[in-house]
Amino acid sequence: YYGALSDLYSRLKETQGKKIVVLGNSNVAFGVDSALAERLLREGGLDYSVCNFGLYGSLGTKMMCELAYEEIGAGDVVIFTPELFAQSLSTYFSAEEAWYALDGDASMFGAFPKSTREKLAAGYIGYVAKKFALYESGEPASGSGVYARSSFDGHGDLKNYARRNNIMPGGVDENNPILFDRALFSAEFVDFINAYAESLEEKGAAMYYSFAPMNAGAIPFGERGKAEAFYDSVAEKLQFPIISNIEDYILESEWFYDSNYHLNESGMQVRTVQLVNDVKNRFGNTTKTDYVLPDKPVLPDESVEGEGDNRDADMFEYRLDGSYYTVVGLTEAGRAAEELIIPYQVDGIYVKSFLPVVFFDDKNLKSITIQENIHTISNGSFLGCDNLERIVLRHIEPSEISVGYELLSGVPGTCRIYVPKSALSEFENNYFWGRYAKQTEGYTE
Repeated sequence: YYGALSDLYSRLKETQGKKIVVLGNSNVAFGVDSALAERLLREGGLDYSVCNFGLYGSLGTKMMCELAYEEIGAGDVVIFTPELFAQSLSTYFSAEEAWYALDGDASMFGAFPKSTREKLAAGYIGYVAKKFALYESGEPASGSGVYARSSFDGHGDLKNYARRNNIMPGGVDENNPILFDRALFSAEFVDFINAYAESLEEKGAAMYYSFAPMNAGAIPFGERGKAEAFYDSVAEKLQFPIISNIEDYILESEWFYDSNYHLNESGMQVRTVQLVNDVKNRFGNTTKTDYVLPDKPVLPDESVEGEGDNRDADMFEYRLDGSYYTVVGLTEAGRAAEELIIPYQVDGIYVKSFLPVVFFDDKNLKSITIQENIHTISNGSFLGCDNLERIVLRHIEPSEISVGYELLSGVPGTCRIYVPKSALSEFENNYFWGRYAKQTEGYTE
């Protein structure tokens, strides 16, 4: 996935004439069909090439901005569309992660300002050590599912991998709710992005802000009413115009794929057409955008099938939710156990999830096994588990289980995540699970 950055960068460098650069995070990669946007704009009389320049991962928004800067010139338009996530709206930068992308085209190193080049140089040793370790293991890094360089087409769009419908449990990533919090924009980041926009303006380019697509199902109750005030706050902070209506980018869950900001194929078309209309409105172009939008995909059935290990079924307490069980607590015997396996089914009824409070402050727990019937691990699920050593997953695809940023919050630093050895590389290089790569090991199935 990071390897695709060199392709995006090459397209940006090689594009002649006026261009619109859609700059931001992974919502751009998953949600902007630049080929379609280019065609629709030209049909409306706006002769621009459109360059998709969103990737992010752990690279940082600042890195994407800096890398694009030298390739933006007079007459160009930049549409800045970050996700409403604290790290995205900060000057965060990971030099070691950046080398995963730069290794594909070392010339990108020279495109950064001196301060960033110094950080990259300092991070190179750690990257080389990781690369050598992979070489020694004989197991090269490989992208997982959609997160592979091959998923991008020649236009730089993420269109070579089927994303037909929402694959998140319940259609929502519960670990990452969308909040309209005015404090999301760090002061340092606001200063950086305003100075960036001012510098582009001095070059004769224009910069505009557009909201990223947001999963309506991920907005907590009562939060939606804060959207208008949040819009006003963003407009007050930024010294360049907002071209989108925040409500136009709050979309129903069916349009999303594997995160609250990543759209599926149909959602990508919906967002692209909306973005084209926003650009047209900004330029005073009143032509009709002639494009038939796709039907909204259907959320897939989330039935649980198959067989699993139920030896610890009597260690847990349950609540019947519809036709499935949710684990809500531990019995006295469960509290005393050092090793537990969350059951697959109990008395013929499948177990589908467990509440994040089940293992709270469990000082006896040393090993927990999570089987394929569980599709989400909530943030903070193991808070206070001071002796937890192993989190064992039976899943053979990282996309089969959703994880947030706080899986290891409140557990010892020595705790390890174990996945099937055949899936280790995919977990280590997954967009979501990759953040735990250093704590992940493989076991023989």
